[in-house]
Amino acid sequence: MRKYRTPAAYALAVLLLLVVVVLMTPNGTTRARWSAAGQAEVPVLTMGVIGFDVAGDGSSATLTNTSGFGIRYRPVQVALVDTTGAAVTPPAGLRFAYRTGAACGAPESPASWTAVAPGGSTPVAVPGSTPAPLERDRPAELCLTVSTDGAAEDALRALAGRSLQVVTRLEASSLDGGTWSATRSWTAPFTVDLPPVTAPSVPVPADAAQCGADKSTAVLRWTWSDRPGGPAVEEWQVLARPMGSTQAPTVLMTVSHGAARTAQLGAVDLRRVSDLRSSQDYEVLVRAVFAAGGTTHADSAYAWKIKTPGASGNINCEGLPS
Repeated sequence: MRKYRTPAAYALAVLLLLVVVVLMTPNGTTRARWSAAGQAEVPVLTMGVIGFDVAGDGSSATLTNTSGFGIRYRPVQVALVDTTGAAVTPPAGLRFAYRTGAACGAPESPASWTAVAPGGSTPVAVPGSTPAPLERDRPAELCLTVSTDGAAEDALRALAGRSLQVVTRLEASSLDGGTWSATRSWTAPFTVDLPPVTAPSVPVPADAAQCGADKSTAVLRWTWSDRPGGPAVEEWQVLARPMGSTQAPTVLMTVSHGAARTAQLGAVDLRRVSDLRSSQDYEVLVRAVFAAGGTTHADSAYAWKIKTPGASGNINCEGLPS
């Protein structure tokens, strides 16, 4: 006897259809796999590039902004180099001042940025301050002034007469938005002038020559005024020549540099000027001899008149008329 299972097969087919429908019905946990693609054209994109040109001319420079937007700038570092490009350490107290504007070359105009060399290091950082704006296609002037007023004279003498260059590193950044930046260098010539030398003082006789009690010596005294920046006195010399003579005076004695500034002159010392045994009149001066370098000496006027009567070995003291 044949058995039919059609109802059971039908039921199984219906159940399978329901499962497929449930699986294909979207719900909150079902992830769709449908997608679509399209193509659209957009304008050409450009990266922000700062156009910052620095054209130096001696101690001034012209700054130009060729960017498509506003920028700001400031000096961030300054250094000294020689003609070969080798670094030179700026002496302590050397001052670099930067001024802006049409009249930036005038020293009385206020400085926008200032850097003072601390000594012993190079390059020198320019302290941070507010950058200056630089409009597009509107050049600005920047001037540099180097002052040696705060530097020690000995340190300046080591650089005096050398042809140096001041290299300034400038930094520019975008004015509104963006973080673009650019750096440029500006080189300006610089020569350290010799420090001014103050004219030396001149010894001034304090009084007329005074003879000792035994009439064998004359006591000479003079004063001296040290001038700031003037040379130091290394020693004193006493010189004499026959009265009325035009010959160069003869050095009679050397006196060490001391506060007393006095000398004792005897008849035997005057004999070095003349071998005459008869009475002789002499005119005497004092000379300040300076340390090596610069002016070598400074003489007082002929301020003392001293007589040697005959061969007695005695002397008479007088003052010369002023």
